[in-house]
Amino acid sequence: MNKLTLKQHRLIAGFSQEKMAEEMKVHRNTYVKIEENPERATIKQAKKIGNILGVSVDDLFFEE
Repeated sequence: MNKLTLKQHRLIAGFSQEKMAEEMKVHRNTYVKIEENPERATIKQAKKIGNILGVSVDDLFFEE
């Protein structure tokens, strides 16, 4: 089974990049950089994204 990307999880949850940035309290460009390179996200950012999207950090950021 292929792992969903951060972008795919975001779209499934119905969030725009702008809305994700707003929810995370970061600039949209900061969120875009995280989505483009999720391996560069901090643990705090990863946890926030997981909470917002309702997905575990493992499912979002780590290979099976």
